[in-house]
Amino acid sequence: MRREGMVGALRYVLATYSEFSLVALLTLYFTNMASQQALADSSIAFIVISYSTFLALGFHNGAIRDGAISPCVEERERILRLEIRFSLLIALLLILAAIICHERFFLMVGLFIGGVNHLKTACQTVFRLLGMDLHLNVLSVSWASAFFVCFGLTFWLFADGTLENRFFGAWAFAAFAVVGSFFVYCWVKLGLANEGRDERARLFWKILSASRYMFLMASGLVVVLTLDRLVLNTLGAAEKIRADFQYVDVLTNIYFLGMTSVLYYFTPGLMKQFSGDDVEHGVFKAMMVKCASYLAAVVVFFTAAISVFLLVIGRFEWPIFEILISMLLLKTMLICLGFVCNFYLAQRLERLLAIAYLGLMAVGLGLSFGFGYLYTGTSAIVFLPLLNALLVGALVVVLFKKIRTQGAHEESTCIN
Repeated sequence: MRREGMVGALRYVLATYSEFSLVALLTLYFTNMASQQALADSSIAFIVISYSTFLALGFHNGAIRDGAISPCVEERERILRLEIRFSLLIALLLILAAIICHERFFLMVGLFIGGVNHLKTACQTVFRLLGMDLHLNVLSVSWASAFFVCFGLTFWLFADGTLENRFFGAWAFAAFAVVGSFFVYCWVKLGLANEGRDERARLFWKILSASRYMFLMASGLVVVLTLDRLVLNTLGAAEKIRADFQYVDVLTNIYFLGMTSVLYYFTPGLMKQFSGDDVEHGVFKAMMVKCASYLAAVVVFFTAAISVFLLVIGRFEWPIFEILISMLLLKTMLICLGFVCNFYLAQRLERLLAIAYLGLMAVGLGLSFGFGYLYTGTSAIVFLPLLNALLVGALVVVLFKKIRTQGAHEESTCIN
């Protein structure tokens, strides 16, 4: 069984990195060929896509958790039917907002793609909890391949269009066409008309109530991830620095999304392993140390690879390199935080985590805007992500030490 799980994980990682490779290739082309103004302005679209996840109110995460620990298949399928309906509602709201904001291009495409991403998350939840790994992998590869093909066709069909129109237009069309097809498949497979309205309402409020702390956690994560560009846009930083931050964010997301996808794959299994009162704290400690060493090796390799890439294309500059290091450290700390959070979620300590994330968000907002106000326009602004990396690292240490303290306390109790 362990070998089958590793094979499944390997296939998932390969499919996910195939998706990220295609999307990253297109995004790197866009960031290298777009004008400085277009690259700076496009940060609005990326921020809107990230912040659109707030509308889910943590329901996606709640559905994954409750579905993973559900005692029966029927209960799991009821949860998935709710996930499908709820995601469709959120997607329609965002698409409607995109239509209303049609005169502001980057805001419009950000809202539209954000809506489609909710449908994609719903499909991934269905496939993951039903053990349909093949469908999960095909979804990842097929939409990215469609994006690649559509982006190429735009150069033939819309020769006079701007690069940003082609890039975001191809992204929106490919995602909607492929994800929409998979969403219809999930709708039909789950048979969404098979349960009563009263039962749906009861289960929906149960999951939403249990997910409120996870929503606060997700909100804190998104804010911390986008704080640098939020501060720079709010304080009116120079066009070049905003463009450099957006450019490096695209590069580091190749690493961050890849590592978080691996963590996502193993999340249900980790929650089962560390749930209950008889959990072995020492096992988690050893696992955390091992994963941290793997991450360190990946970070070193990724930094070297990106540095070579920047040298080859003639875009290596010390400010960009300094932003790269700062962002990599921040996103590495967030991955470590996500791993530690799996232990707390398995122990149903969402409230403690929500408080920790809200504290992180509040302190991060205050320090980031203070730092930005003092150093925007100076060379020190490149270390803005590093400030939040230190905050996240401190939170990881506190949460990890709390696990160790709890484990030591339980061991001494057993001995006595």
